[in-house]
Amino acid sequence: MKNFLEYIKKYGATAVLVAWLMHTNYRVAILESKLYSCLERNQFMQQYQKQNACILPKQLTYETEGNS
Repeated sequence: MKNFLEYIKKYGATAVLVAWLMHTNYRVAILESKLYSCLERNQFMQQYQKQNACILPKQLTYETEGNS
């Protein structure tokens, strides 16, 4: 922290901009890694996800419509 303050005193706005860019780059790198892991997880789930479908008998559908 002391070094950082010395750089700001010595280089002024340039040092502040460099610090801001480093901080922003760090945050973007974290966000990018989270997005890639989310993308990979979604692709994996889509690849192995089974489509579930069921056929209900007409009698059961009539019973459920009458209860509403």
